[in-house]
Amino acid sequence: MRCSLRKSEGRNANKTVKKMKILTLLIVFFSLKVAAQTLPDFAVPAGYKKVLEAKGDLDRDGVEELVVVYNDSKKPSGVGFKRHLYILKKVKNSLKIWKTNSTILWGSQDCGFCADAGVNLSVKIKNYTIITEQTFWHNSRHTSIFRNVFRYQNNDWFLIGSTYNDRYNCGYDYTYDINFSTKQVHITYDGEDCDEGSSQPPAQQKNFKYPFKAIPKMDGFSTGKGEIKIPGSDKYFYY
Repeated sequence: MRCSLRKSEGRNANKTVKKMKILTLLIVFFSLKVAAQTLPDFAVPAGYKKVLEAKGDLDRDGVEELVVVYNDSKKPSGVGFKRHLYILKKVKNSLKIWKTNSTILWGSQDCGFCADAGVNLSVKIKNYTIITEQTFWHNSRHTSIFRNVFRYQNNDWFLIGSTYNDRYNCGYDYTYDINFSTKQVHITYDGEDCDEGSSQPPAQQKNFKYPFKAIPKMDGFSTGKGEIKIPGSDKYFYY
């Protein structure tokens, strides 16, 4: 009899948990729906030029959002155009501004020795996140690639992951990966010897936990300006 009662109580508890999960999802869904109805309409600012766009679901509602990058209409003397990122929601037949940001993307010429090609920029949506990638050329053989992952959570946009690849052709290839949610940092020291017949030494790994005070928000974050000191050394890396 006791066994039957326990099984019955277990089934009831599972049903309650499932109902709570469904209720939570419904609350989130309707909250997002109401919020979307109050967002301002989107119109391309005068003189802005579209650089690229990406489509994908960012809030798990089954509807694709649109992320668009624009060059500013003004070009300061000697430097490139400032770039602006727009996150847009589709509401019926119109686009609404969900989020704008002008700090995470470099200017169109903020890429070092990149000549006329400009910043090698990519933006994509994957696993409900926005992933940006930008390349800085120190010289013709040395590049720094910054890959950042942003996710909407707790009613705001946060930087949840960052990967910095510092590579010198026929020299070294270092990768620094940060998970801001777990505060874990993973480093890979690798190399590339272009001389024929030379042996390639194995890659070295280093892992540690860094005491981030909080997960960085998208607002105010500038790619490549964050700095971390590697424990047990006098070396730093950036994100």
